[in-house]
Amino acid sequence: MKRRKWGLVFIRKQWNGWMFVLIVSVLLLTALVMSLPEQGGNAFDRSMEAWMAGFKSDGMTVLFKLFSQLGSTIAIIGITLISALVIGWMRGWLRGASFMAGVAAAYLLNSLLKMWIDRSRPAVAWGIEADGASFPSANAMLAIVMYGLLANMIIQSSSIRGGFKFAAIAVAALLILMMGLCRVYFHVHYLTDIMGGYAAGLAVISILMMITYAFNKNRGAA
Repeated sequence: MKRRKWGLVFIRKQWNGWMFVLIVSVLLLTALVMSLPEQGGNAFDRSMEAWMAGFKSDGMTVLFKLFSQLGSTIAIIGITLISALVIGWMRGWLRGASFMAGVAAAYLLNSLLKMWIDRSRPAVAWGIEADGASFPSANAMLAIVMYGLLANMIIQSSSIRGGFKFAAIAVAALLILMMGLCRVYFHVHYLTDIMGGYAAGLAVISILMMITYAFNKNRGAA
């Protein structure tokens, strides 16, 4: 009974923590939407564009094209399906299904936000092709949802050692960062598009985790 009580306390703290993340991410997304200029990028976007231009080289272009491919539709579908199968096999099919649901929800929300905001892409894009509205970045949003959820599941696993957990966090953070920066490098997105994608992705993760913890709380109370 005492163990169950402490388990419920932990679940409640986790729920409150993700609620805080949700509120912060929604506020950030709202602030970004309200500050978007009618045409082009703002001063922050232009500064980042100029800074990234200083890194242009053949080697960097090849590297960023590789990370850009990770955000393609085929790559996203493949990573999601493979990850869901592995998660389902190792941690249970409900967890695998929840992972797929999170990525699907992120894709749907991204499409709706793009239709609503309808921000034009930068006019000087180069190196890769991109179409559709610019805000928020689908690459950034799906990257933070996919790799964020995977890293979170690894962190919560009691059978995985601390060193591997730290490595998983580092790899996930690198992939999320690079998949966002590559879009700014080729100027198919503004930096504010990337930030909006990260904020919206965090909101999706937060809602999914809150649903998960509420489900576990009900199971623990039963």
